[in-house]
Amino acid sequence: MKSLSDSLREEFNEILNKEEYKKIIKDKNLDLTVLKKAFDTLLKYKSDAEAIDKSKTEFENYLINYFKIQKNDN
Repeated sequence: MKSLSDSLREEFNEILNKEEYKKIIKDKNLDLTVLKKAFDTLLKYKSDAEAIDKSKTEFENYLINYFKIQKNDN
């Protein structure tokens, strides 16, 4: 039986595989692995209503740190 996280991850992947989003990802040269890992940070605290803000903050921090590293590597 699939967990809620597995179902949400599956739904997220289905969205990423839609042509309109594939085009955006390609046009903006986005890294799918980074998008998926950022999404996983949102899932980490999904079962704790009081941790929603923490989840959003971790999601933002993950992406910000990734982009900082990318900028420094270029």
